Amino acid sequence: MFWLTGCSSAPAPEPAKAVTAPAPAPKPAPAVLPAGTISGQVTFSGEKPVLKPISMDAVPACAKQHPMVIESDEVVINSNGTLRNVFVHLKTGVPVKDWPMPAASVVLDQKGCLFSPRVVALRAGQTLEIGNADTMMHNVHPLTRRNEEWNVAQPPQGDRMRKQFAQPEVMIPFVCNMHPWMKAFVSVVEHPFFAVTGPDGSFTFPGVPPGEYEIEAVHERFGAKTLTVSVGDREQRSVQFSFRPN
Repeated sequence: MFWLTGCSSAPAPEPAKAVTAPAPAPKPAPAVLPAGTISGQVTFSGEKPVLKPISMDAVPACAKQHPMVIESDEVVINSNGTLRNVFVHLKTGVPVKDWPMPAASVVLDQKGCLFSPRVVALRAGQTLEIGNADTMMHNVHPLTRRNEEWNVAQPPQGDRMRKQFAQPEVMIPFVCNMHPWMKAFVSVVEHPFFAVTGPDGSFTFPGVPPGEYEIEAVHERFGAKTLTVSVGDREQRSVQFSFRPN
């Protein structure tokens, strides 16, 4: 006699458990590099030089935009006794590295048959935008020593001209050959530690790596002065330049 045994059904497989990925480890905070700050002022002592007013009589279209006497901005002494339009930079000692490049361009305009501002500065490789807001033709001619020299006519109220400079160079004279009284100065630097003094004659360089530096102040008429300054981590150092009449 045979006994038939029924086959029992196999147990249903358990559903696979979802595997939860471990949470990503938090990113470490960016390393804060040691840095200090160098700041200061540029003062002027002595009598201000007597400057000839600008004459635009040879070009009536320029002259009629200035009903009053046109004072030269070659030397501008602020009300607090400081000097405007001085280019200040760390001349030596700055580590060679790829310093972040500003996204914005630097603007040099031509308005009223004058360059404005008188003095500007930018990084090597940064864009200089040159505008012509006047109703007459100008030409832009940088008298370079290290960079490529060019001389480009700029139509009235047209698009801005865009130029870059590859090499560092201090106080490049910019002239307009059509209007000989027009002058500006452009400085080109490889690092971010530079400034042009304004209405209070001051400058500040934050984020300076600890070290010893030669700092230079340059004025178109009064020449250059240098000082040596050391700065440590989180240290704030102050320097002062003083110019006198030549």
